Amino acid sequence: MWMPILLVCSSVYAESCMVVSRNWEFFKTSEACLEISVRKANILFRNPAVYHVKPLCQEIILDKDT
Repeated sequence: MWMPILLVCSSVYAESCMVVSRNWEFFKTSEACLEISVRKANILFRNPAVYHVKPLCQEIILDKDT
């Protein structure tokens, strides 16, 4: 399963960045995940307070014991 993640920054400084995700929204393929992540990033980037948005996806393995 794949989880969409966004890195959102309000300035050029790393301290202004935060990671945004939904831990209940998973996708079966990385392509589907990245499509959603890019779509959400484009929405955020329209906001003038947002300096940079990086769409990402993380593979989440749910069926293995830790």
